[in-house]
Amino acid sequence: MKKWVIGIAFIVISGAGWWLISPIFLDKVVNEDPVLSSSESSLGEKTVHLTDSSSPDDKSQDTMKENVLVGTFQGADDHHDAKGNVIITEKNVRFEDFEVTNGPDLYVYLVEKGEETKKGISLGKLKGNIGNQNYEIPEGHSLSAGMEIVIWCRQFNVDFGRAELDKGM
Repeated sequence: MKKWVIGIAFIVISGAGWWLISPIFLDKVVNEDPVLSSSESSLGEKTVHLTDSSSPDDKSQDTMKENVLVGTFQGADDHHDAKGNVIITEKNVRFEDFEVTNGPDLYVYLVEKGEETKKGISLGKLKGNIGNQNYEIPEGHSLSAGMEIVIWCRQFNVDFGRAELDKGM
């Protein structure tokens, strides 16, 4: 009877240990194509047909640039590194040349500067710790300069990296 209990305990502990430690050794690479917002796709169609230098597209491009937020990822501490860029247009968040220390239960959050990560807006589970990836901002939420995109380990309530958002281009 003792051997069975010890055997089951060993299997449970081994499984939990693998779940916690394996992300340190394994990378998940994602390479998604950029998502075009509705204004970007309609702007692209107009640009093909208009050649006048004072076209209405100039105003559309200026408005688009005002609505773009960008940031650069930084690691949260000595043990959690992050790098790459984030670009936000309309309702889309794009990570480019992104890389973060892997870990269990990583999520992408949008938070106000100084706000505790778990009180922010979840954009979903991190798709991969390396590569280009897209996330959609939930309906009813707006963004502004000074907010941050945070990579957060929900299991241990630890930030792995963050990017402060600023007006782009």
